[in-house]
Amino acid sequence: MARRRGKGRVTRRRVSGREAIRRQGYRLLKRGVPKSRIASTLGVARMTVFRWEQKMEKEGPTSWKDKPNPGRPPKLTPRQKKKLRKILVDGAQTRGYATDLWTLKRLAEVIEEEFGVKYRESGVWYVLQDLGFSAQVPLQRAMERDEKYMRHWVKVEWPKLVARSRRTGATLLFLDESAKQSDPNVRRTWSPEGTRPEIHVRQGDRMKLSLISAVGVKGKLYFQVQLENFDGGGVIEFLRYLLRHVRGEILLLWDNGTIHRRKDVKGFLWEKRKRLETRRFPSYAPELNPDEMVWNALKYQRLANWYPRTKEEILEGVEREMRWLQDHPGVVAACIQNAAIPLPSA
Repeated sequence: MARRRGKGRVTRRRVSGREAIRRQGYRLLKRGVPKSRIASTLGVARMTVFRWEQKMEKEGPTSWKDKPNPGRPPKLTPRQKKKLRKILVDGAQTRGYATDLWTLKRLAEVIEEEFGVKYRESGVWYVLQDLGFSAQVPLQRAMERDEKYMRHWVKVEWPKLVARSRRTGATLLFLDESAKQSDPNVRRTWSPEGTRPEIHVRQGDRMKLSLISAVGVKGKLYFQVQLENFDGGGVIEFLRYLLRHVRGEILLLWDNGTIHRRKDVKGFLWEKRKRLETRRFPSYAPELNPDEMVWNALKYQRLANWYPRTKEEILEGVEREMRWLQDHPGVVAACIQNAAIPLPSA
């Protein structure tokens, strides 16, 4: 370890192996050891020992230390990097591109246009790393989304619904429909380096299973599955199921799907209005619904890489995994915490 003085104290820095050999060579030279013996002892060439001697005489006894190599100075100043970060966050469309996807080529064009600095695409990659950015798969968002109303709903309307459920003693539930196809939700698999693995799937008559569920803030899960698509009658049947299994009043949140606005469903809700009250999430905002997190857990965790081959197998497998989630409310409660709304404490 080499000593290095800081402000008011002595600190140490780690000496590299090359420096340690060079320092030992300097010591042997000072003691008058023959150069050939030094070279043999330290395992270096005699010419290297001659250079050490010249360097020690010219630059002093501490010249055995490596000189810091700061490398090539960055092309962009800290202020320019800060501005580039803002450009990245604002999105590519603000710079006139057709989509908000940033590519290395697009960024190289923007950097040259904005700062007059030319980068190859490989150089842009290092700039992005320095800014703390990484390549990621973007989430798809519907263009019809009303972002302003969504923010208002989360900040204003959602707290009102939580307060209402507490005031009336109603059980707060979140409902959503989904489907599971026979195609596998492929996550990862192992394969020899340099070869891409293949998975063979049926491209013709894909099997499909329809699902409906509701989840409470404590992780209580209710569900039904069937081979046919859910219609108004299926939704009503599930609502009856909830009324049988949940005591007292229910405050139910669901999306604005057509199936929820059917005449027969509205009639049923009017009939059961004393026990069952419904409210809607903002349109095109699945991330607000905690029940979406249950489907993610089912498809991409419990059934990841799973490939059923018969209708019986897909039905049995989905029911089995949904029952497992139903029996583990703690797991479900942890999943729904990923929803984009602050859930009330259990």
